Amino acid sequence: MAGPDRIEWHRRFPYRALGRLGWYIGLAGFVVAATYVLFGGEPERLESGQPNPLAVVPVGVAVLGGLGAIPFLLALVRRPVLAADHYALRVRPGILRTLLLPWAHLVRVAACGDRADPVLMIRCAQRPDRQGDTPQWWDRWVLRTATRTGRRRGGTAAAYDIAVRMTEFTGEPAGQLDTLAAFAPEHVAVADELFD
Repeated sequence: MAGPDRIEWHRRFPYRALGRLGWYIGLAGFVVAATYVLFGGEPERLESGQPNPLAVVPVGVAVLGGLGAIPFLLALVRRPVLAADHYALRVRPGILRTLLLPWAHLVRVAACGDRADPVLMIRCAQRPDRQGDTPQWWDRWVLRTATRTGRRRGGTAAAYDIAVRMTEFTGEPAGQLDTLAAFAPEHVAVADELFD
């Protein structure tokens, strides 16, 4: 969805989310099957007549396995978002909330990491007012991952406030940055810090 006053990066097919869901289903299926093999033959009641707690273990593990799939399923439905207009960036880095980050409160937007898995990093200015959203701990999952990777490679991801994977969207990083630079005001630096 794009227009002269707004752009939105188009999302790719969710290969990463489908792959993670597949791995989870395989692993959870193995654990549930192993639990049924180990505890499926347990009697409902002990010889004393009391309920056998081991008899409910297979059902409990199956329920936990199903609940554990919820974040993986949500990742297929609530995909990352990055949109911009002349007022703000709208960013959803993961499955949780979508942040509205006014350009007036941003300092730097940079493509960081390697070209195989680039990450768009966003640095917010310290601000006294409360317009727009403030990234919280749960919004920074992608940033924490990039920070761990950056430490191993000598990167500076810790200097940023929020991040989104650029591989979740179509296009090359240079083109993606160009679309943002067209909307960014002069005080916001838009940089390409990718390495091969």
